[in-house]
This record gives sequence, C-alpha cells and structure tokens, in this order.
Amino acid sequence: MNDLELSLREKELRCLLDLSRLVETPGIALDDILAGTVQILPAAMKYPEISYARLTLMDHCHQTANFRETEWCLSSPVKIHGEVQGTLTVGYLEERPLLDEGPFAAEKRNLLDAVAERIGKIVERKLATAALAKSEKRLNDIVENALVGISIVQEGHEVYRNPELRRLIGEVPDGATFLELSHVHSDDRKKVKASFEALMSGQLPRVDMVCRFYPRMHQKSSLKWLYCRATRIDYRNKDAVLMNLMDITPAKEMERMLRIQDKMSSLGRVAAGIAHEIRNPLSGINIYINTLEKLLRKPGQEEKIDGILAQLKSASTKIENVIRRVYDFARPTEPQFESADINHPVREAIDLAAAILRKKGVQVETDLAGNLPLSRFDAQLIEQVLLNLITNAAETLNHEETPGRIGIQTRQQGRQVRIRVEDSGDGIPEDLREKIFDPFYTTKHGSSGIGLSISQRIVEDHGGTLTVEPGQWGGAAFTITLPVAEGPT
Repeated sequence: MNDLELSLREKELRCLLDLSRLVETPGIALDDILAGTVQILPAAMKYPEISYARLTLMDHCHQTANFRETEWCLSSPVKIHGEVQGTLTVGYLEERPLLDEGPFAAEKRNLLDAVAERIGKIVERKLATAALAKSEKRLNDIVENALVGISIVQEGHEVYRNPELRRLIGEVPDGATFLELSHVHSDDRKKVKASFEALMSGQLPRVDMVCRFYPRMHQKSSLKWLYCRATRIDYRNKDAVLMNLMDITPAKEMERMLRIQDKMSSLGRVAAGIAHEIRNPLSGINIYINTLEKLLRKPGQEEKIDGILAQLKSASTKIENVIRRVYDFARPTEPQFESADINHPVREAIDLAAAILRKKGVQVETDLAGNLPLSRFDAQLIEQVLLNLITNAAETLNHEETPGRIGIQTRQQGRQVRIRVEDSGDGIPEDLREKIFDPFYTTKHGSSGIGLSISQRIVEDHGGTLTVEPGQWGGAAFTITLPVAEGPT
C-alpha cells in the first residue's frame, strides 16, 4: 500500500471516528446528527475540495453548502427496520478519472454503505428512545393523575409518591416508608407490618388489606379508611413494592350510617316487641287491681283476694322475665375463654336436649371430626347457643309419618372450626333468613324471639359467625364458625 492509499484509508477511519464522536455528544438531537454527517463525509473522499454530500431521510434533508446534482456521484440506501427510508449521496462537482464505480474506489462504496447503515441504526435507536419517552410520559401522566394513591417502596424506603397519595396521607419525610409512619392507626400497625413483611419475604405475591390512617398526626378527627393493594415488582432492576391506596372513607361512613339505620330499625322492632310482651300482663294487672279494690270493700272475699294476688304475681313475673331477656340481650355475659376441643360443648348440648328430642321422636345424627385443633371459647355460652339451635330445630319438626332428623357436624375449615346444625323441617324462607336474628322477631307462637339474637351475639363475641342456609334435607342449616386458638395446640 503506497502513501496515497494509506492516506485515503486514514481519512475513511477518521470519518467513522468523527461520526462516532458526533453521535455520542450528550443530548444531541437527531437533526444535528444528520446535518453533522453530511459535513463529515466530503473530507473522507479522494478529492475533498470538490466533494459534496446529501442525506434525505423521511422528512429530513441535509446537504453541504456546495451541493448541486452531478453525474459523478455515489449513493447508498438508508434502511430503518429493514425498509428503505432515505438515501445518502456523495459526489464530485467536476469529472475525475474512472475507478471501480465511476470516479470512486471500492473502499468509498464500503465507507458510504457503512455510514448509511450506521445512520439507519442511529435513527432506529432515536425513534425507540423517543417512543419510550412518550410511553413513559403517558404512563407518568396516568399515574400522576390517578384517582388512587400510588407509592413505590424499595429497600425499605419510599422512592415514589404520586400527588393523590400526598393528598391522602399528607407530606412525610423524604425516604420514609408507609409502614414506619406513626400515622397508621395503632390497632392496624401490627397487621400492616405483618402483611408487608410476608410480601417482601416472598410468602405472598400480593397483599390486600384495609387500614385506618391519620393524614395529620395531631388531627385525630381526620381519620381515613384506606384500601391498600401491595404487589412485588421490579423497579429499575431492583425488587420493590408497588402500593395502591384508595380512600374508602365515604364508603365506610355509608356503612356506619346503614348500621345505625339498621340498629334504629331493630330498636323499633325491639320496642314494639317489648310493648307487646308487657301490654297483656299490664292490662291484666289493671283489671285485677280494680277487682281487688271492689272486693276489699266486701267482707268474706279472702279466697278471691288470694286468687287475684296470685294472678298479679304471675303477671308481674312475666314482665320481669321480659325485662331480664332484654337485659341479657343488651349486656350479654362476658365470655370466659379457655382452650378446648369444640366437640365437648357439642356433646354436652346434645345430652341436655336428649329429653325433648326423645319426646318428639327426633333422630339425631352426629358426625364429629376427631383431632380438631383447640379453640378458645366459653364452654357454657357455646353450649347455650347449641342447645338453643337444637331445641329450635326440634320444635320445627312436626312430621307424623316419618320421624324428624337433626344432623350435627364438626369440621376444621382453614384456621377455623365449624359446627353445623341442620334439620329436616320446612326450612326458613330466603326473605326471613336475615330477620330471624333480629331481637324479638319470631314466627313461633309463644316465643320471645330473642334466642337467636343472643346466640349470634355470643358467637360474635368469640370472634366467630352464626349464619343460616338451606340444609341438605330441605330444612334449615345453622353454621357456627370459631377461630382456632393461636400458637401450638
């Protein structure tokens, strides 16, 4: 290779180096890269003093100041994603000796093709970057204007918080985490912390929870209810937790108002029930007092007076019983919790009900699971609930041809034990299944209508539930669920 050829190769390498430096300029726009490329190319030609360059690409067109179309030119297509989108051209303003391709050597063709390919890749990258930036802006706009609070927690610190979250929980110190805030209601901190730790350790893929929160520590009246969903994500190549928080305070307030409305409705039924229960004996008392007043004016009426006094005592006792039942409902006995096998009070209740079951000819079918985990309950209160359910079931069974059936079953269901009492009676209509737990509501003649209300209250005081549904024999099936005792059993 002679000195001229060596000089030409050096020009070509310098052209590629200058192009690389141009592309790597921080913050340079695509238009500036394209314009710079056409200024760099002529210097790499054999006759730079009469060389020109031109680049047409989509809606861009860049050329050297001396550009004019001549027949002594060389062109290469610029492809973007495999499709021709433009042309890169170099040429001479004057005729020069013919070489491999017109007045251009094969090396100039290779250089031009390499630059055209490089430009295509640069445009692809720039377009991808612009599309990504546009997508990120669109996503950022969605997140910034979302109706839910959004937070990203990474390595124990909050690295992002959108405006809605700031509105919900107020301003907090930079780098603080949602869990570290003392703004969380004291009753919910343990639950929130345990859920978050289970999520971060990989025990749970996602956590959904409801918690109470004070946006400002010294304004306790501003308590908010938040629904929170936390999910593990990858954020900037590191594990993180994405938290979505929705203000459900209005919904909770509506629930509270509905509960108050239900209580007022129940109170009305209670008052009506009490008035009905007391009115009859009071009417009798008034009649007896009037009669007694007349008899006291006549001699020799001692026997009749004694009878009237007995009636007065009976009526008074009825009123006392009504008041006692109301008192029991309003202030039920405080449970004395002990860890025990739930099958024990079940068997005791069956034994206590044996007499009435035999009298009515009711068949009892028991299916009590063995090795049940221990539960914490007051045996006497749970026995009272079961006895009430069993006797209620027995009273609904009036079969003449075939004896009635009562089934009693115990099972473990996750972290709960379940007791099911069902009968083969006529069942409870769907529209009455909620009402039967209201105080003083009854469909039975001579019943106070308070037994199921007290039973439900007792079960709820144990942290459980008492529900009713259709049974497999066509009657009613009452189900009690109680939580399993914490710790080893």
